[in-house]
Amino acid sequence: MNLVKQQRIKFSVFSTLFSAAILAVLLSGFFGFTVISNDMYVTRTLESALGSPDTYNQNNTSNLVCMYVSVDSEGNITNKADLKHYGDKAADIAHAAIATGKGKFKVGKLHFIVYNKTTDDGKLFGLFDRTRFYEQLVDTALLLVLLFCMAMILIFMLAYLASSKLLMPVMDAVNKQRDFVANASHELKTPLTIIATNLSVIKSEPQSTVEDNAEWIDSIDSQIGRMRGLIQNMLELNKLEQSAMPIQDVDLSQIADGACLTFEPVCFQNGVTLITEVKPDIVVKGDKNSLERLFVILLDNATKYCGENGKVGFKLSSDAKKATVTVMNTGECISKEDEKHVFDRFYRVDGARSDGQSYGLGLSIAEATVRTHGGTISCHGIEGKGTVFTVMLPLPKTKRTPRLSLPKSKTKK
Repeated sequence: MNLVKQQRIKFSVFSTLFSAAILAVLLSGFFGFTVISNDMYVTRTLESALGSPDTYNQNNTSNLVCMYVSVDSEGNITNKADLKHYGDKAADIAHAAIATGKGKFKVGKLHFIVYNKTTDDGKLFGLFDRTRFYEQLVDTALLLVLLFCMAMILIFMLAYLASSKLLMPVMDAVNKQRDFVANASHELKTPLTIIATNLSVIKSEPQSTVEDNAEWIDSIDSQIGRMRGLIQNMLELNKLEQSAMPIQDVDLSQIADGACLTFEPVCFQNGVTLITEVKPDIVVKGDKNSLERLFVILLDNATKYCGENGKVGFKLSSDAKKATVTVMNTGECISKEDEKHVFDRFYRVDGARSDGQSYGLGLSIAEATVRTHGGTISCHGIEGKGTVFTVMLPLPKTKRTPRLSLPKSKTKK
C-alpha cells in the first residue's frame, strides 16, 4: 500500500534525522572535550616549562615534549639545541615559532604550539610538538564520522522495521475501513436492486391499483426495513468505537435475567431448550443499554444456530476480579478458521447460516461493546458439542475497610 509505505518512509526519515541531531551533539561534545583536554594539557606543560626552562632542557630526550629557543634583543637565535631532532627543519621550526609568537603553527606535516616569555636575556620560546595529538584527533574524528554514518544507517533500518509494527494499527484501520465500505456497499446494493426492480414492475402497469401491486409494495417495504436495520447497526458500531460511553453501576445479574426471560418464548417456539444459571448481585461499571444489547446478540446468535431440538446455555458467574458470561449452543461446531474472523464486520460463517436478515454486524457490535467495557470476548468450538462464546468483564475495585483493633485491657497483678 503506497500510503502506508510513504508513512513508513516519513517516520523512518524523521526518526533518523532526530537521532542524527542528538548523536551529532553527543559526538561533537565528546570530540570537543578531547580537543580542549589536549589543549589544556599542552598549555599547562608549556607554562610549567617556561617557568623552569633549564630543567626541561636537561630532561628533554624526545621531540614529543617541550623544546626551547632563546632570542636576544636583536632577534638572533642564541640557542636551538632542543630542535636537533628535526634535522634540516630545525631552523624553519625556530623561525616559524618566533613569527607566530603565541599559538599554533605548522611546518610541513608537523604541528606545533608555541608560547613565549620575556626574560632578561630576551624572549624565551617554548614549543610543544603536537603532531601526535593532531594525528590522534584526526583519527578520532574519522572514527566518529564513521560511527555516525553506521549509526544512521542502523537507526534508519530499525526505524523502518519498527514502523511496520507502529503503523500496523493504522494499516488495520485502513484495511477495515476499505472492507467496511466495500461490504456496506454490497449489503446496500442488493436491497436497492430489489427496490428498483419492484418499482419498474409497478411503473410498467400504470393503471394498476395499490391492491394489485401489494406484493411489490410489501417487498419494497421489507427491503427498506432491511436497509434501515443495516444503517442503524453501522451507526451503533461507529458510536461504540468513537464515542465515550456513560459509566455507572449496572446490575449485570438483573440484565442477564431479563435477556434470558425475553428469549424463553423464542426458544420455546423454535423447539430449543434454554438452560440458564445466573449468579445474583453481580455489579459492573458500564452502560446498561449496551450490556442488554450484548446479551441479546449472543442469545440471538446461539438460538439461530443451535439446530433443531438443540440446547442453548447461558451462565453468569464471577470471582474477585471479573464477571464471566458463557453462552453455549449445540449444533455445528465452529471451525478454527472461522474463530479468527467471527467478530469481523460483515463476516458470516457460511451462506447456509444466513437467514436473509443477518448483516454480519451483530458479533462485531458485541466485540466492540465488550472492548469499551474493558473486557474480552472469545469464541471457540467444542467438537461434538457446539460453540461457546465467553465474555469477561472487570468488576469495580472495592476499597478495603481497615480492621479496628480493640485496645488491650490491662490486668492488675
